[in-house]
Amino acid sequence: MSKSIIQAEKECYICRRWYAVKTTRGLEEHHVLNGPLRSFSERHGLKVWLCHQHHNEPGMSPHYNATCAETLKAVAQAKYEEKNGPGAHAAWMAAVGKDYINA
Repeated sequence: MSKSIIQAEKECYICRRWYAVKTTRGLEEHHVLNGPLRSFSERHGLKVWLCHQHHNEPGMSPHYNATCAETLKAVAQAKYEEKNGPGAHAAWMAAVGKDYINA
């Protein structure tokens, strides 16, 4: 299992980023890219910790809220490109096929 390149602390990413609350209990790992891209997400650390409420319940959850999912994907793309340097955008586009930052 690879380590997240998006966050260093094991806490709910959404609780911290949107609500300035530190939630460290009941965390679930969320692969930002899912389906056939889940292995790409795992290989490159494109995942975040989410509390159950923000992972699998209606409301502010990437599984129920498209805006939330797209925001996490844009963050993942930015971190991937920052980490991998020149040529990273082309590699992202070849693997993922969508530019979430400039969508």
